[in-house]
Amino acid sequence: MKKVFTIIACSMALLFTGKANAQTSVNLGFTPTTISTSNGNFHDTIALNGISIGINQNLSISGDLYVSVGLQGRYSFAKKERTLDLGILGSATATVEYSQLAIDIPVLLNYSFNLGKDLRITPFVGPTITFALSGKTASSGNASVLNLLNLNTDGEDDWYDEGSNNSRFDIGATVGAALTFSQFRVYGGYNLGLLNLSTADNTTRKSAGFFLGLGYKL
Repeated sequence: MKKVFTIIACSMALLFTGKANAQTSVNLGFTPTTISTSNGNFHDTIALNGISIGINQNLSISGDLYVSVGLQGRYSFAKKERTLDLGILGSATATVEYSQLAIDIPVLLNYSFNLGKDLRITPFVGPTITFALSGKTASSGNASVLNLLNLNTDGEDDWYDEGSNNSRFDIGATVGAALTFSQFRVYGGYNLGLLNLSTADNTTRKSAGFFLGLGYKL
């Protein structure tokens, strides 16, 4: 935990104490994420929608070569409706909602190509450090037994409580490109989580997702 806060503090220091010619922008993004879990023959995938907001600073290294350091908050969510036919015993329905709040810290090497008339394209690549602040699964359902007895079932699972097998920390490999015109910046790419997000034996849980966003240079 202390290492994570140290990383965040260092990133914020870079953001607010960069060179005078650094380029600072605020960003709003669409960040869908897929979390896949495997354990032997068991496979499960959760597809989450997501939105993010943050700030980044592009620091010049040499000429048109830069390194961008960002700090953004991301909220991911999903909702599923499930119905199970129990035959002559009845049926069961359930609504499952997933939500996660995380901090992403991208550190991306990028090179800017001038296309003319204040239009530039900038491919980027590098790691994105992620720390999850919270996450939960909330479910509510109804089971009808022999069409005579109705049972309501509600529950909530904290992804990161004391007994969980979920890891809050991840490092992703990020690749993409940005198109800049005047003060505006449209960007997109892909982030692949490299670490196993499960601490359970024989279980692999990883995240991945595309992203698309709009930035404004301050």
